[in-house]
Order: sequence, then structure tokens, then C-alpha cells
Amino acid sequence: MSENQDKSLAIFFGTQTGNAEDLAMQTKKIADKSGLETTVIDMDNYPANELQKHKRILIITSTWGEGEMPDNAAEMWDDVCAKNPSLSGVNYSVCAIGDTSYDEYCQAGIDWDNKFKELGANRVSDVQLCDVDFEPEWKIWVDKVIPAMASIEITLTTSEPEPVVEAVKEAPKEVAASNGKSAWSAKNPYMSKITECYILNGEGSRKETRHIVFDLGDSGLDYKVGDALGVVSENPEETVNLLIETAGWDESQIVSTRSGDRTLREALKKDFEIHRVNKKFVNSLSEKVTSSGMRITVKLIERYRESVAGNGSDWMGGDAPLQSELLPSIPGDDPVGRVENLTSDPKAMEDYIWSRDYIDVMRDFDVNYSAEEFLEIADKLKPRLYSIASSHDAHPGFVELTVGIVRYSHHGRDRGGLCTVYMADEVEVNETDVGVFMSPTKSFVLPADTSTDIIMVGPGTGIAPFRAFMEQRIHDGGSGKNWLFFGDQSEKTEFYYKESIESWLDEGHLYEFTTAWSRDQEEKIYVQHRLKEHGARIWEWFERGAYFYICGDKTYMAKDVHRALIEIAKEHGGMSDEDATYFIEKTMMKEEKRYLRDVY
Repeated sequence: MSENQDKSLAIFFGTQTGNAEDLAMQTKKIADKSGLETTVIDMDNYPANELQKHKRILIITSTWGEGEMPDNAAEMWDDVCAKNPSLSGVNYSVCAIGDTSYDEYCQAGIDWDNKFKELGANRVSDVQLCDVDFEPEWKIWVDKVIPAMASIEITLTTSEPEPVVEAVKEAPKEVAASNGKSAWSAKNPYMSKITECYILNGEGSRKETRHIVFDLGDSGLDYKVGDALGVVSENPEETVNLLIETAGWDESQIVSTRSGDRTLREALKKDFEIHRVNKKFVNSLSEKVTSSGMRITVKLIERYRESVAGNGSDWMGGDAPLQSELLPSIPGDDPVGRVENLTSDPKAMEDYIWSRDYIDVMRDFDVNYSAEEFLEIADKLKPRLYSIASSHDAHPGFVELTVGIVRYSHHGRDRGGLCTVYMADEVEVNETDVGVFMSPTKSFVLPADTSTDIIMVGPGTGIAPFRAFMEQRIHDGGSGKNWLFFGDQSEKTEFYYKESIESWLDEGHLYEFTTAWSRDQEEKIYVQHRLKEHGARIWEWFERGAYFYICGDKTYMAKDVHRALIEIAKEHGGMSDEDATYFIEKTMMKEEKRYLRDVY
């Protein structure tokens, strides 16, 4: 590039767990070597109208929840959609990180790609979709897009500001943050040991919730409250053995994996998800199954009606038309028909894979796959993230979790959650090495001002981060009040951390503790009911600037709590439904960032 050429490149990242930010920093290093002057920019609060200043833009983003933007990108996305700024003259490309086990695979990245195109930007390279094991696909994208961006000639003009745009002030912060990152990651976990793993439930409980402690040893790992711990698990020995037996494979066969060449047994134990069948495998059955007999299709060629009064017959006309084909029958025992139904009906697919693993499906359809075919289709083993239940200041050198162990029985076999059962059953305390790494949060954090009041809602294992919050607030010694809402099925069997909570109350650290035991009375009571009961006081806290936190089930509980907050704003804030919704969803959540969620 000549001296009068604009060499700037802006890399925007949208991240929930830090992966997209890491890739943005790696992309910057490659871009800098190509002669570009690169700035890495956090999407958080970036104004839509500033995008036009950048003539080369790369977006690297993950997808969160059900096709949603990650937390740090949500407000920028809303701003872009509301203002629809012209991006004519902007050259861009998108790298999207996702998980193929979700229907809305890479949806956030796809949305950015479509939006930039809609606003008139020039797509330099097609959107790159990356699965959980994202580095190979990212490398393909970056090797293609960086030379393409560098080859674009953009002449500096006197009317243009210098390429040191406003966003450059973000760069030193991002570079410094990257340089300070731990060497331990999902790709390179620290091999820790579990030092404690005990059940929190009382006698007679139908649940199994454990307190699990990991020793951080000489790792140098640090964390703050609100962060999550990534745990790298292994598949159950029994499942590995049964899969090899069912498929008729040679367990000593050498196969290639992302960890290098290893035996098939090792690969199935440590590298691939085998505890639940994926959609790709079910779709591949179309090439494997054969019909069990003759299949008949009936189609109506002609139709006529004849009067029962003896007035003759005529062609149908005038009345509502009949369907020209018979309704499809419910799939029977024919395997081809069953596969066609599963692959064409999303709900049937979801219902089928929900309770089955590969062993079930191989037996169900009596199909054979070579080890190579299977490994090509199976998902790579993913770490699981758990909200940290401790403050590092209170427990130096250790990190603690509150984990609900998932166990169930389907199709004649006992099963469970991959990582929870691994930690509970297979890991030996102080003996087994377990890979861990930190997953820092950018959003689920305590207020910087320790005099700020906080309200915490964490039923069940959702109490985990709030145990950490309380330990940190006590350590920091601030004057802010703490109000905890907690609940579960029964006080007798699910009162987790009872002694600690009672101690916090006695010592004045926990200002108020409100419980919702759903099954200790005839009428079920949940945390959202308790919130509305205390609505007037909650509103007073909101008016004084209190932060509101929620952790736990996203599907039901979080939505019910969210609606309860809107009802509180209406009833005690005197707002209309529209204004109350705006206050909770826009003012508190996005503008003031004092309604924070860790939901799953």
C-alpha cells in the first residue's frame, strides 16, 4: 500500500465467554503482518452511526441462547437496527461461532452478515460458520479474508478524518487484556484435582446437588465472582464399551482426532460427544436404511358425485374442493418411512433425539457405520461451564461449584448429564486429573460502588454465584445491603448452604433472605410470587439505584421473574405496560446495566 492509502481495519467482537475476543486478537496479529493497521473493538455500546467511519470491518461473534446476540453485542445490534445507517463504501466479512447441536446455529453472525449487506456494505468474503471446535474454520476464513482486505485500495482524502478513528482508544485496553489472559483455556486446560465433592441435599430428597471444590495448585488461575469455570469431562466407560460392542468396532484401531492420532477407545472416551445422538447422524440414516417391504402411495386421479335421489352424476364443482391426495399416514415400522418422518418434521426429530444416544439409534434401525464414518458425523466433546460459587479472596487457590447431578433412565438404560455424572461418579477425590479453565464474564458483575444495594434471585443451583457474591461483599466490607431470594422444592431437603446463610443473617451481612419452597404447602410457591409479594419494597430499592441479579433456569423461571418485574414497575411505579416494559428491558437492563442475568 502507498503512503496515501487508508490501511485501517476494524475488528469488532461479540462475545459471551471470551472465545470471539480471543479470535479477534489472533486475527489482529495476522492482519498487522499483512500491512493493515488494525483496531480490535468491543461491540459493547458502540454507536451505530460510527460504523461508516471504518472502510474495512471484520465481525467475529458468537451466538447466545436461542439465536440471540451475546450480551456485549445486544445494544449495538438494537442501535443498528433502529437507525439503519448507510454502510455504502464499507467492506466487511463475518466469522460466526456457534454450535451445530442448536437449531439457530451461528444465527448472530448470520444476522450481522445480512444486516451489513442490507445497509449497502460490500461483502468481501462469505460469512464463515464455525462449530464448537472453531479454530479450523476460523483459520480458513482468516487466510482468505485478510489478503482480500489488504488488496482493497482506499485513498485517504483531506475531507476524511485521519484513520486513527475514535475507536482506536479502545485498542490499548483490548491488547492489554489479551496479553494478560491465562495460558489455560478450553484447548489447553489446567489439570486440576477435585478436593471435595459432597451432597448438599437433606435425607429423602429426590434431587442430587453437590458442592464441588477444585484445587488451582500452581496454575496461576484467577477469577472474579460472576465468572464461570469450564470443566472438560469424559464419556462414561460403560457407554464407550457398549458403543464399540454395538457397532462392532476394533477398540485398538488408530484414528485421527483434534488431539492427534490415538486409539478409537481413547477418542470415544475423550474427544467426541457420544451421550446423545445428534441431528447429523439421524439425517445420515437416509443413506443407510432400507425398506422392510412394499411401500404404497395412493393418489386421487378423478372424482365425481352421484345423487342419492337418482339425478345422475357430475364432476365435482361448486362445493369446497376436496384434497387431491390422501393425508400422509403416521409412520409405521418401515425404517425408510420413519427416517423420512424424522428428517422432515423438526418436532419429531427433537422428540426422537432428546432421549437417545448412538447406541439406541444403531439398535433401533439396525445400521452399521465404520469408525471413520461415525467420527466424521459425531460432535467434538465440548467443555461444560458452571457458575462459580466462591470468591477467590475467600478461598485462595481454590474454585468451588454448586452442581445439580442429572440422572435419568430411558429405553432400558440408566443415563445422566455428561459432565455432572463424570464429576460425581468417575472422578476420584484428590486422585483424578480434571481439565479446567476460567470463562470470565463481562456483564454479570458486582457494582463497582460497594455501597450499592443488590437483590439476588437464585433458586436451586442458581444460588451458586450469589454465594460467591456474598463472600465477596463481606470481604470488600461495603455498606450496600444484600437481599437474597432463594427457593427449591422443600426447606427440609433443599436448603443449600443453610449454615452460611444463617451466619450471614446473624452477622448482618445479609439484610434480607426470602424463600420460596414450592412443595412445602398445598399451593406451589415460586420466587416470582415472592417478588410480587414484596413489590413495593423492591420498587423502593430500584428507585435508590439497587442492582437486580437473576441466575438459573432460562426457559421458565427467568421469564416468570422478568414478567414479575414488569408487573412491579406497573403497580408500584405507576407505569403503563409499555413504559414498565421499557424501564425493565431498556433502562435497567441495557442503559443502566443494573438488571443482570446468568441464565441457562
